[in-house]
Amino acid sequence: MMSCETLRDPKSCNAILNPDQPDEMKVSGYRRSHIRTFLCWICIILTGGILRLVLHWWRHWYLLATCQPCPLEDAQQVLIEEDYQGNHKVYHVKHVRTLDIGQLKKLLQQMGEEVDEKKLHLPVHISSAHFKGYRSLRTFRCKQLVYVWESSANNFQKINGLDVNVPCSYYHQQRGLTTQEQLARRIVFGDNEITVPLKDVKTLLFLEALNPFYVFQIFSVVLWFTYDYYYYACVILLMSIFGISMSILQTKKNQDDLQQTVLNTGNAWMVNAKGESIEVDTKMLVPGDIIEIPSSGCTMQCDAVLLSGNCILDESMLTGESVPVTKTPLPMKRDVIFDKKEHARHTLFCGTKVIQTRYIGSKKVLAFVINTGNITAKGGLIRSILYPPPVDYKFEQDSYKFIQFLALIACIGFIYTLVTKILRGTDTVKIVIESLDLITIVVPPALPAAMTVGRFYAQKRLKANNIFCISPRSINVAGSIDCCCFDKTGTLTEDGLDMWGVVPKSSTNQFQIPLKDVKRLPYDHFLFGMVTCHSITFMNGTMMGDPLDLKMFESTGWVLEDSNNIPENEKYGLIYPTILRQPTRDETKLSPKEGMPTRSSVLRQNSVDDLLANVGILKAEKNFDHGIVREFPFTSTLQRMSVITRCLSAQGFNVYCKGSPEMLQQLCLPQSIPSDYTQQLSIFAKKGFRVIAMAYKTFNPKMNYTKIQRLSREEVEVSLEFLGFVILENRLKPDTSAVINSLNQANIRTIMVTGDNILTAMSVARDCGIVSATQTVITVHAVPLPKAFDKSSAEEHVCQYELQYTLELGSKACSPALNGNRAFSAGEIVLNMDHLTKSTNSLVNGLSCSSSVLPNSNSLTSVKTIDTWTHNDIDGDDVELGAEAVIRNDANWRRQYIFAMDGKTWQIVQNQFPQQMEIILTRGAIYARMSPEQKQSLVMELQNLDYYVAMCGDGANDCGALKVAHTGISLSDSESSIASPFTSRNPTIAAVPNVVKEGRAALVTSFGIFKYMAAYSLVQFISVMILYSIDSNLTDKQYLYIDLGLISVFAFFFGKTEAYDGQLNKQVPLNSLISPTPLTSLVLHLVVVVTFQVTTWFQLHKQSWFTPFRPEGEDHLGCYENYTMFAISSFQYIILAFVFSKGAPYRKPIWSNWPLCLALILNACIVVYLVVYPSDWIANFFQIIVPPDMSFRYIMLLYGAAAFISHVFLENFVVEYLVFKRFQVRREQNVNTSTRKYMRLEYNIKSFDNWPPITEVCDLHDPTDLVVEVQPTYVNLGAEQNVDAQHNAFPGFFETLENSVDHRNRFSILKSNS
Repeated sequence: MMSCETLRDPKSCNAILNPDQPDEMKVSGYRRSHIRTFLCWICIILTGGILRLVLHWWRHWYLLATCQPCPLEDAQQVLIEEDYQGNHKVYHVKHVRTLDIGQLKKLLQQMGEEVDEKKLHLPVHISSAHFKGYRSLRTFRCKQLVYVWESSANNFQKINGLDVNVPCSYYHQQRGLTTQEQLARRIVFGDNEITVPLKDVKTLLFLEALNPFYVFQIFSVVLWFTYDYYYYACVILLMSIFGISMSILQTKKNQDDLQQTVLNTGNAWMVNAKGESIEVDTKMLVPGDIIEIPSSGCTMQCDAVLLSGNCILDESMLTGESVPVTKTPLPMKRDVIFDKKEHARHTLFCGTKVIQTRYIGSKKVLAFVINTGNITAKGGLIRSILYPPPVDYKFEQDSYKFIQFLALIACIGFIYTLVTKILRGTDTVKIVIESLDLITIVVPPALPAAMTVGRFYAQKRLKANNIFCISPRSINVAGSIDCCCFDKTGTLTEDGLDMWGVVPKSSTNQFQIPLKDVKRLPYDHFLFGMVTCHSITFMNGTMMGDPLDLKMFESTGWVLEDSNNIPENEKYGLIYPTILRQPTRDETKLSPKEGMPTRSSVLRQNSVDDLLANVGILKAEKNFDHGIVREFPFTSTLQRMSVITRCLSAQGFNVYCKGSPEMLQQLCLPQSIPSDYTQQLSIFAKKGFRVIAMAYKTFNPKMNYTKIQRLSREEVEVSLEFLGFVILENRLKPDTSAVINSLNQANIRTIMVTGDNILTAMSVARDCGIVSATQTVITVHAVPLPKAFDKSSAEEHVCQYELQYTLELGSKACSPALNGNRAFSAGEIVLNMDHLTKSTNSLVNGLSCSSSVLPNSNSLTSVKTIDTWTHNDIDGDDVELGAEAVIRNDANWRRQYIFAMDGKTWQIVQNQFPQQMEIILTRGAIYARMSPEQKQSLVMELQNLDYYVAMCGDGANDCGALKVAHTGISLSDSESSIASPFTSRNPTIAAVPNVVKEGRAALVTSFGIFKYMAAYSLVQFISVMILYSIDSNLTDKQYLYIDLGLISVFAFFFGKTEAYDGQLNKQVPLNSLISPTPLTSLVLHLVVVVTFQVTTWFQLHKQSWFTPFRPEGEDHLGCYENYTMFAISSFQYIILAFVFSKGAPYRKPIWSNWPLCLALILNACIVVYLVVYPSDWIANFFQIIVPPDMSFRYIMLLYGAAAFISHVFLENFVVEYLVFKRFQVRREQNVNTSTRKYMRLEYNIKSFDNWPPITEVCDLHDPTDLVVEVQPTYVNLGAEQNVDAQHNAFPGFFETLENSVDHRNRFSILKSNS
């Protein structure tokens, strides 16, 4: 036989699929070996089919047994190996099939097309929009994706859609596909439908019956029938049939539901090569088709790039956001590579709904199909549901190991029984049956079912709290959570925004007084920017859009008109699809209290034109109605949006742009930025306000409409003039602070991961309790070094970075040296880096170097986006002394400081500073401006530090983190959140402690049931082994009572004890069975069990009336020994059920579970009755031979009471107190013995005396002292002086009593990136 190693090219047998990608897999080629197949089936026949059953469970073993390795080029089957982070391996066996042009020829002939075989080929696309033609293809399908053999790469490669390494200009150059091209691509890509594996009921029944759990139950039932143990065998058989039926019905229902979700119906208008629109079935679409989006809207059945016109979409299926999203045409740029994430605002994703289209004149709304079927966005979502990553959990791994240990004990008992029975000359059939019966005793068939009881009840209780779980196995994992990450917007804070006010810039380039009533703004560019720069649209007569856009627009009092509401004589050829009309002077408004029209009491500040009109220079008031000509939508990567508008009564076009202050600071002309820009931004951001910057630009009046439409976004959003800030506030949800406080008290680490500004995030973190008021925050910045530091770097076009650490002391910890607005910059403080300790450990030495080389790229530019603290020109020497005094005198801050950083710094730290990253992760609590990918990588890095991480968030930007976290809790109902194990219908983080509590209760229940089932098996094993020594056994009725009346009842009611409703305990429950506490518990309890069983055995033999048992047949097993073993073991079953049913601090007390208590009391009474004075018919039914001496019966009761005291003492004092609390907990909390990586890192951090090296110190602004902080320039407008008298220094803040609010509870929200 030929092996892979004997081939000329050993590497041709194996290859890597999708190298350096998240779905990287190893593939190996195999072909059928007749010799191996023959030998394999000989072994299957000799083992009576058992080997085939084993090979069914591990399919790759069957492949190895019947096939031999071969080059991938010749492979008939392939073995695909997935390795999940080195913890799990999943194998797929797939057949390689061949496609050729014969299929294409047949289809063309059926359609009546002329066929030229020389021109026929099958196009394959891997990347770069380059289709390679093949006469035949070798492909296989794995996880619903198609892989094709690429001879040039000597490997199988995944067939991709037209979104991989394709320039943006390519899409605009295409003109539709011919019939031949369309059919050829459909053969390669398949029909445009998301495939869900569907199995009929017969197949499901067969597969379910071959499940190892049910196979073992069938084996046990057959054995029990042979042993004439009919009653329990029938019960188990009925339970198995019920379990299989329910499983099949649920699986079938899930398949049908999923199939209904992905069902592709309807038609689409496809543009052919001649430019004609023809109606086709959506299943016929292929990548490369051009489709026309109907004006009435549709549901997208593919991923497509918008080429012309605008579309308004409902993307709630993907993002969970109910806000309509405007899609604009993809810019035609040759040097820009298309990226689905960066160009999401130009992409129509599969599954989303097109609500409305907008177009100019008769121009069609066209889109280019880039993905179909399983490779679409919705297809990826369905694949994540069909193929979830395996749950990596210690408890389940240990449970399998423990079952293997029980199986080993069963084998030992089997061999022992076999040998002893043979030596005593027992009947052969009886030897085999009794020996095999020991296996069913030690490894109980009901164990897997009993293990799910705790999860089942926990899932029901969670559902009652509107928390839905699609992965019950994840409930136990939630019980070990010790770190929880939270999104900010919509998770910690409310979704809604409130308009706080505006801070315009004056003509003298200085900030004006904050104005709280936006309707008083004059008619100038600031107001026009607020009115026009948005993506609001009308849906069914209601304005729809982002909450931020809606609040800003509604505060102006202007009126929005879309194309449906514009009179015919004012449509302007639909040049302006959206028109904004100014409110008239005589307009009235409804009083919110009386509901009656009242004259507006707020007068608008006068613009220059208004003043001229008042003095008679202008004859009439100017009309400032605006039309939106073009829109550049908001994207989280660009952190801005902009519009091109035109005042309908004037000539020329204007650009209005709004976005994050950091981004607009870079886009605006430096001379238009006020000198105190960063100071003002810092003041508002530190209060938790959402700060939006506004800017504008005027185009040359000669520029016409056509040129405006051709401008690129980069040409539009440049050289802007800054206008001012819009201030919005976002409050915490009512229960946020209480939940965070409860998690902190339980020692569950809380982390904020947001897309918002870092100062806003810090403010929200302090107010909700993630960071305490007195805790020190150190902000980490990765700052590029000048190239002069390294000449070689300049030649190689790379940039060096250093980490700078800015210290912000808590409000009560601020040093007196830091008064007012005084702050210290990196340049003003001289820190001697040599003072860093060199003797702590090697880690500190690694940390002392704070620069590294990193290639300069667009994604990592402008790392330090904002100078977050103020600077005053003061004596440098004084500053240096002051900073050193603060750091020296307030050294206490080093004990509990935390880190904060933004996403760009996180990216650099993760790639270039691995040692610092681990320490920053251990103390990091605030991560701002984080992209979805960065959120996901953060969760994974925390897991690498041995944290059990929960992630709570809403929206699509959290989906990646929700999927990879140990426990993902989604607060969204979108289909994208279905990949998260938990979904809360109540959108508050109160779901987190609920899930943790139920997880802890389920985990403790699983531990208790596992220990109880294991102990029950071993108790029965010991008693049966003792009885086997005299050729006796428990009777069928005794087995039946033990299995049904005791064990099954206790196991069923065990999990009904509800989760503890008090404060979460600081100590996380155990999650490993192979640890000192559970092992010690089982061993000690078994020692006590053996002690009492052996003691009662010898006690019996000492009685004067005792006569030894003489075997007389299977129907006469009753004897004094049988009575003694049945009595003491029955007491032990009841005692162990009580002992292992734990209460506080993870579950309510046992007496709250009245069904279990009733079962314990009732069974205790029954056993006492059977032991002391059973009636004759009861004794005959159970085949009990009651001792004639009543005193011995009372002795058995005393033994039962003594056993109860012994087991309770062992569990509560020896196990819980001595072993768990005094030994294991201290051992885990001891850095030297703990296996948790973050514990060792925390110990190292506490030993650092001079790390991190502080490069800047600032004070924490007092939230109540607005007068001291805000010192804007007052700009006097003459027409405004007598309108509203100002009674204090800051009228913009304090206008009226009813407008005054407590600013401590106001927070900021980022548009859609948090």
